[in-house]
Amino acid sequence: MKTIHDVAKELGVSASTVSRAISGKGRIGKETRERVLKYIAENGYYPNALAQSLAQARTNNIAVILPKADSLVEIPFFHTCMYAVEEVAQANDYDILVVVTHGRDVRPLERLILNHKVDGMILTSTYVNDCFVPLLKEKCIPFVTIGAVEDDGVVQIDSDNTGACMELTSVLLSKQIGRIAYLGGNMGQMVNQCRYKGFLEAYRMAGREPEKDIIYLDLDSRVLIEKAVDRLLERKADCMLCQDDFICNEVVHALAEQGVRIPGDVKVASCHYSRILDNYPVMITSLKFDIEELAGTACRILFDLIEGKNVPGKTVLDYEIILKESTK
Repeated sequence: MKTIHDVAKELGVSASTVSRAISGKGRIGKETRERVLKYIAENGYYPNALAQSLAQARTNNIAVILPKADSLVEIPFFHTCMYAVEEVAQANDYDILVVVTHGRDVRPLERLILNHKVDGMILTSTYVNDCFVPLLKEKCIPFVTIGAVEDDGVVQIDSDNTGACMELTSVLLSKQIGRIAYLGGNMGQMVNQCRYKGFLEAYRMAGREPEKDIIYLDLDSRVLIEKAVDRLLERKADCMLCQDDFICNEVVHALAEQGVRIPGDVKVASCHYSRILDNYPVMITSLKFDIEELAGTACRILFDLIEGKNVPGKTVLDYEIILKESTK
């Protein structure tokens, strides 16, 4: 493979002249540029990608930061995020590095920054008092979050989780369903905070108060969910509104083991749809968010940030309510 110096020697010009002809930047005569480009086309010279990235102070890599998935139900969301980001990245001649974080350990991100491995990052999950956001702001590296954060100075791409959960709860209330129980997950995650806020807002708009004795939060294990289901059956809950598909999956299994019929004995709905909810005899009422569009939008906005362009501080994507027989 010919180098830039080989091309320059063959044409009797400087290496910088060849570089300007290829990049289209800098002063160079039209005839000289055409002669260089013709020679390259006929003799096969390809710029060295590493050398180009060093010259531009670019790595042509971005990082996708994933939390450690605690359940198989969480994996499809993050897999879809990676697929969508990879698709957009390839279209922009970028590669992605996937980094899995554990708890509040920021060292994997610090290593990426210290070693100049990436030009920007996408956080695929956000938390209350997020430890990653302050680090990335301090290091002045371009980054975006998939999900809300408490810092308005951070570029955020999110689904309308609050509005979606508020509308779904309002629909359930309009159906004259009596006692609506709420089963929430880890409240340290911003997405769960937003969905619970929407649930409470629906009651406020209806001029009603949710029943606190049938609200269960921080259900992050099968055992806790099964215990909550037992108590809700004892307290005669008419509907179990689940904060996500993981909780809904466990609720449906727990009800089936006890021979409880959906929707005959109790109604069930989920604040997040995934394909796992298609595996039951009864189709589950749920909220559907376009995860591919969410992640793809995040990647496109990150590239604009890297290029120094102005971007919106917060982008909120829409949702769809899927009404099925589980709430009839």
